[in-house]
Amino acid sequence: MMKKASTKAINLKMMFFTLTVGSISFTPVCADLVRANDIVAPQVIYDTDSRVESRLYKDEKFRELRKAVAIRVQDYRLEKRNDGSGLVDFSKITLEEMAPDMCTEERFKQQYSLGNCTGFIVDEKTLVTAGHCMFSEVDCESYKWAFGFEDNTEVLKEENVYSCKKIISQSFEYSETKVSDYAVIELDRPVKGIKPLKMRKFGRPLIGTNLVVIGHPMGLPLKTADGAKVSSLNEKEREDIFGSLKLRKNYLEANLDTYGGNSGSPVFNKRTGKVEGILIQGYEDFEWDEKEQCERSITLKGGLFNSYEKIMRINKIPALK
Repeated sequence: MMKKASTKAINLKMMFFTLTVGSISFTPVCADLVRANDIVAPQVIYDTDSRVESRLYKDEKFRELRKAVAIRVQDYRLEKRNDGSGLVDFSKITLEEMAPDMCTEERFKQQYSLGNCTGFIVDEKTLVTAGHCMFSEVDCESYKWAFGFEDNTEVLKEENVYSCKKIISQSFEYSETKVSDYAVIELDRPVKGIKPLKMRKFGRPLIGTNLVVIGHPMGLPLKTADGAKVSSLNEKEREDIFGSLKLRKNYLEANLDTYGGNSGSPVFNKRTGKVEGILIQGYEDFEWDEKEQCERSITLKGGLFNSYEKIMRINKIPALK
């Protein structure tokens, strides 16, 4: 059974709850930085941390695809300027300020942490994210979706900030026989100047297929991570092979380097550039280092039989058929 996150990380104020499906326990990867009673959400680093600034990623194809990825932001953290400039200011809080218990060597601590989920567009007005990022119309009304939040961003463009008009379709189900975690929403207006992402329509990728994920780990500016592969059953799943295979009808697993806040991130086939699915849950982010008295990122040995990041298959979402 996977460990519970340490309450020492409470300054992150991220949603954390554990579900048990058969013999497998896990945590959905929604990170809600505004709920004071919440603690750290999951995800983990496999082998070495492959996250890089999305605008600097080596493959031009994915530098272009990043433009279709947005961060979910609480409405109160954004303020439109009244000078006709078309700019939107945001409250500038660094990850270190949000999580002062993180160890000194943790990466990206000096960058701003702005939001708490990731989404991406699949046509000019349709955005897809994880179902646990958009439970109800209250979430639809309370959050904005901002494109172009990068490591060098000090102000957002109003034209890149959108509201949720309505929830088209939503599912959040973790049971003995089914995993389904997605939300499809309509934005308040067409997204201009950004190409929607292309998706796999049929079938599923083979074990060993190379993957790339783009998103906002811990609400940070866009990060791209590669080096991951579609995996076989992990140790916990092999305890109930039949049940695990039934559950895998709707999702893939992979050794992606992601954190809470990556919920809803598009996971791409590295070769085709098409979206294979939505990141929905995984292992824990941090563990408490008693010696150093700080929170340290958990690192696992990667491999085709040691992966815990779940990816909702994009072609299993009825509203996108």
